[in-house]
Amino acid sequence: MDSVLVFGHKNPDTDSICSAIAYAELKNKLGQKSQAVRLGALSKETEFVLNHFSLEAPELIDTVRPQISDLTHLEKEVIYVNDSLKSALDLMIKENFSSLPVVNEERRLVGMIHVSDIANTYLELDHSDLFDNYTTLYENLKDILKGEIVSGNYPSGIITGKLKAASEIDSVTDGDIVVTTTLIEGAVERYIAAGARVIIICANENDVISPRKDVNCAIMRVNKSLFKTFRLITQSVSISSIMPHNKKFYQFKEDDFLHEIKDMMKEADQTNFPVVDREGKIYGTIRSKNLINFTRKKVVLVDHNEKSQSVDGIDDARILEVVDHHKFGNFETNEPLLIRAETVGCSSTIIFNLYKEEGISPSRESAGIMLSAILSDTLLFKSPTCTEKDVKAAKELAEILDFDYKKYGMDMLIAGTSLGENSPLEIITMDMKEFKMSGLSVAVAQVNTVDVKGTLDKQEDLENEMKQMISENGYDAFILAITDIINAGSQVIALGHWASLVENGFNTKLENNSAWLEGVVSRKKQLVPFLMAASQSI
Repeated sequence: MDSVLVFGHKNPDTDSICSAIAYAELKNKLGQKSQAVRLGALSKETEFVLNHFSLEAPELIDTVRPQISDLTHLEKEVIYVNDSLKSALDLMIKENFSSLPVVNEERRLVGMIHVSDIANTYLELDHSDLFDNYTTLYENLKDILKGEIVSGNYPSGIITGKLKAASEIDSVTDGDIVVTTTLIEGAVERYIAAGARVIIICANENDVISPRKDVNCAIMRVNKSLFKTFRLITQSVSISSIMPHNKKFYQFKEDDFLHEIKDMMKEADQTNFPVVDREGKIYGTIRSKNLINFTRKKVVLVDHNEKSQSVDGIDDARILEVVDHHKFGNFETNEPLLIRAETVGCSSTIIFNLYKEEGISPSRESAGIMLSAILSDTLLFKSPTCTEKDVKAAKELAEILDFDYKKYGMDMLIAGTSLGENSPLEIITMDMKEFKMSGLSVAVAQVNTVDVKGTLDKQEDLENEMKQMISENGYDAFILAITDIINAGSQVIALGHWASLVENGFNTKLENNSAWLEGVVSRKKQLVPFLMAASQSI
């Protein structure tokens, strides 16, 4: 069973990452196979947290769109390079395939064979030089003739001799394969003396063929006519002999996304498409009709619920749960799900309470990152979003860890607020969310720092990147809040056609596209609600 993917929002903050890791741990302890993943790069603060508690960063994903591995049906039939033409054709007829992948003994893809390749070969086959022009195995020959070994040891491996008819007795040499009947008296002994490697005797079911002792060749009885025997022998030729080595064809990997291969399959002149796994071995074969039915990836959203903030392809996934502390906007699903939403300052507060409800203790690592998330989201309990539940959860987690959470929290915030090495683009996207406000598309980014002035020194470059984002994404406004965690306020930079939302929402005046908002430290509770209120009066 595939793991349920647990993830936070794009441009993840510490709560988004830590909530995903902690909740995945809880789900696994409850016997529900889960994996924490992330939708963006880690912030410096989050790196500090994960390093402090010796945790690996979750795997980065950018989509949950269906992949070939999610298909409910793949064709598994393949042809091996040493299979005979007859066995390949029989399989194609049975499964109604016009082509099939050809693999080696390690099941690695070596090519494709089409029914027309086999048909064209049949038209050219001539028994007189069959084994000169085509390769096959002794095993194929015996299998296709359903022969019975009467005398001698039947060889294995590649046939190296020539195929001879009974009438060619004078030209039989060492290693040849001779086809004869029971009607030619004394012929078998002459073939043995000439050095034949295999003597095939075509017989009726009631014919008696006496075994020969101490012979260096194999004598095989075949209960078929001479004509049919020759026809079957030509069909024993190995697929490797007729493989069109220069013929190009499409092949896919099991991790390829269906929306990316769909158009390629429509335009291709082939109907069956081989798929290989991560090791390069054959995974199966797909046709266009197979793309209709797939298993949707199962996901759990933490610290967000709006699709604009979630992973690409979320509409193709099956959302099992949402654990969030934000408002719900335009959230729709095709089936029921479990929602745990509370008015708290941090999603990790909710998740810690879920641990307690299940009677399960978090690992030290999960306790540490949940505490870190609460301290981060509430700015050491100074944010107006902070609740009694957050404070209580943080203190209980600190008791599990038995360390000074106040000093650790300040170290964490300071580690995460150094923006000197970040590019302007990184600064405006490290914690950016999109919002719909009365029909307007507004991007609101926030960074916490102890050096507002140092960040404002980059204002020109920041604005250039903001303008580029507005142009590329069609935002009506882009607002960057540079939050001073020491002085409890935010310096905002606002651009776009509706940058006036800041002026109208906070009764202030933008000067040089910027304004100081005293006491505003929470995007969720202080910044976005006032912007939305302002948008309703436009």
